[in-house]
Amino acid sequence: MAVSSVRILCKSIEQKLVFIIRIFYLRIYLLLCLLFLHSGTLLQAGTVSTEALPSTRSQLLLSLWEQALELQLPKHPYWLKLLHYYSLGESVGQWSFKSDVTSDEFFLSAEGKIDPQAELIKTLKALISPSGDDHNQHARCKFIARFNWLRSKLNFSELPEHPCPLFERWANLSDATGISIVFVSAYLKNPASTFGHLLIKFNSSDRLFGHSLLRPTLNYGAKIEVGENPLMYALRGIFGTYDGSFTDERFYNYNHIYGENELRDLWEYPLNFSVEERQRITYHAWELLQNINFKYYFFLDNCAYRMAELLEMAWDDASRINTSGALWAIPVDVLFKLKKFRNGSRQHPLLGSPKLIPSRQRKLQQRVAQLTEMEQVQLKSLIETADHLYSAEFIGLTERSRARIIDAQLDFQQYQKNGEFSLLQQKELNKLLRLRSTLPVLENKMSVDPPNSPTEGNPPMRFRFGTAYNVSSGAALEVGSWSNYHDLLGNESGHFRNAEVVTLDLNMQIRSDSFEVTKFQLFNIQKYTISPSGIPGDFDWSWRARGGWERENYNCLACLKFRMAGGFGPSISLMGKDLEYFLVDFFGETSSDLRSAVTLGFAPHLGVTWSSLDLWKIKLEGGWFKSIYGPNKEFYRGSLEQRLTLYQDWDIRLEIKQLEIIEGTLALHYYW
Repeated sequence: MAVSSVRILCKSIEQKLVFIIRIFYLRIYLLLCLLFLHSGTLLQAGTVSTEALPSTRSQLLLSLWEQALELQLPKHPYWLKLLHYYSLGESVGQWSFKSDVTSDEFFLSAEGKIDPQAELIKTLKALISPSGDDHNQHARCKFIARFNWLRSKLNFSELPEHPCPLFERWANLSDATGISIVFVSAYLKNPASTFGHLLIKFNSSDRLFGHSLLRPTLNYGAKIEVGENPLMYALRGIFGTYDGSFTDERFYNYNHIYGENELRDLWEYPLNFSVEERQRITYHAWELLQNINFKYYFFLDNCAYRMAELLEMAWDDASRINTSGALWAIPVDVLFKLKKFRNGSRQHPLLGSPKLIPSRQRKLQQRVAQLTEMEQVQLKSLIETADHLYSAEFIGLTERSRARIIDAQLDFQQYQKNGEFSLLQQKELNKLLRLRSTLPVLENKMSVDPPNSPTEGNPPMRFRFGTAYNVSSGAALEVGSWSNYHDLLGNESGHFRNAEVVTLDLNMQIRSDSFEVTKFQLFNIQKYTISPSGIPGDFDWSWRARGGWERENYNCLACLKFRMAGGFGPSISLMGKDLEYFLVDFFGETSSDLRSAVTLGFAPHLGVTWSSLDLWKIKLEGGWFKSIYGPNKEFYRGSLEQRLTLYQDWDIRLEIKQLEIIEGTLALHYYW
C-alpha cells in the first residue's frame, strides 16, 4: 500500500513539473513571436498579427492570453454563444463545427468562422489596440458584448477608457427599464407570417423615447425584394436561399405595419431579466445590428430561432431556450419555453404578464360591440347611405348616441380604406369630422373583455394516442402527432377565431398483424370569417386549403391517395358561439406513387361548429365529391368530432367518420 502511495505521489509531482515546464516554454515562445515576427505567426490555433506590438501591449496580450488559456475561454459556452458556434446537427446546414454567421465582418480572424480560438486571439489584440479617428469603429465598440464579457473574466490592467457614442446613444443604458418580447399573431395571407412573428422591445424611461410607441424594437427577417411573390418566398425560404439579418425601428413602425395595415393583434410580454442579464442582451444586439447576416430558413433559422438565441445571451453559461437539433422553430413555442424557463436561483418566472395591443380590426369590433342594437342599425344605415347623416331619424338621436355612431363610422372608414382616401372620400370624411366636432367628447374606454393570451392556449406540438374501431378491419391502437399549430376544434386562445393552421399531421394504426400510416397531411389551413368589422351585414369570404396523403376509403387501410383541395364560400353565426358554413372545394388526387391517373373534381360541403362551453366543442361536416376529369368518382364523406379539454396541455376527442364505411376513434391528446 505504501509503495502504491509513493508511486501516485511521484506521478502527481511529475505531472505538475511537466505543466510548469510547458508554461515556461510557452511564455518564451509567445514573447519571441510577439516581439520579433513581423510577417505574422501562428499562435497555437490563432493568428496573432502582421505587425510587431510595442512591448507593453505585447506583455498585456501575453498576460491576457495566458489567463484565457487557464480559464479555457476558447471553449467556454458563452464565447461559443457570442460567435454563434454550432456542431453537426445543431443548426440547419451545419456539417461541421462552425459559426452560423455568414458575414466576414463579424470575425476579426480569417479563420474565425471555423476556429473560436483564433478569433479569441484576434479579439484580445484588437481590444487593446489604440483608438483611431472614429471611436465607434474600434473593437471595443463594434464587439462590445465580447469586450464586456472578456473584461469580466480577465484582468485588463492599464487599459484606458474608450467611449462608444453611437452605442451609448442607441442603448441609453442609464434610462433602460427592461426588455419585452412582442408576439405578433398569425397572418394567413402571407406564408411568411402563417405562424406569427416575434419582436424584441427595449424599454426606457427616457423623456424623449420613453413612450411605448417610441421605444427601439428589434426585428429579424429574410432580406427579400419588395413585392416578391409570397409563394416564391416560401419556396426559397425552405431551401435557405435568403440572407437573414436583424434590424431595428421605433415600435410605432411595427405597430403600424402589423396592427394597422395587416390587422394583427400584438401581445407584449415583459421579461424579468436582471440588470446584468439585460445588458448582455443589449450588448450583443448591437453587435448583430452591424449588418451581420445569417442564412434564413423558413422552418428553423427564422425569427423565432434567432430571437430566442439573442435572449440566450442573458446567461453566461450553456443555458439555452432553443432546442438543440430541432427541426422547426415556431414563435408561440418560444413564449411557452420562456414561460417554463428556470435558471439557477431565479425567484420569479422569466415571462411576465402580457399586454394586448389590439389591431385596428379588433378596436373597431370592440367599438361596435359597445353600441346598442338600435345604434348598430343606425351605423349600418349611415354606412350604406351617406345622406342618412342629415335624416330626421338620425338627428332625433341623443348627442351621445350620434357621437358613438360617428366614432364607429370613422373607425370603419379607416379600417376599410386603410388610411388611403380618394378626393371625394376625403371630402366625406371631413364632413363627418366637422359634425363630430360639434358633439360631446366621449371617454375612449373599451369595456369588452380582452381575449385570452397565446400562452393560455395549447402549445403548438401535439401527440395523439387512442383506440380506433373500423367495422371492416376491427379494433386498433392509433398514434399520431403534428408539428403545429392549431385546429378548428381546438382552444382558440391567442389564435384567430374560427381558423385552423396544421402542418405535418401524421396518424398511424397498429393491429396485431399490421402497421399502417392512415394519414399524412402536409398542411391544412382554414379561415372562416363572420362580419370582419363586427358591423351587421359586413361580409368576407371564408376559404380553406389542404394537401397530403389520405385514405381513399375506410375499407382499405393501405389505399392512400395524394389529395390537394381548396375552396371558398360564405359562413355565418346564428347564436354567437356557433359557426355555419357552406364551401365548394375543388380537388385533385392521384395514388400514393404519384404516377397513376389524376382525378380532378369539386366537392360542396356543409359544416357546423358549436361550443356551449369553452372546454367543449363539436364539429359536424359533410361533403359530396364528384369527379369532372379522370376516373369517374362520386362519393360522400361525413364526420362528427368532439373535443373536451381536460387541462391546458391535455384534451380528449371522440371522432366518428364515414367514407364508404364508418370508423370511430377515441383519442387522448397531449400538447407540448
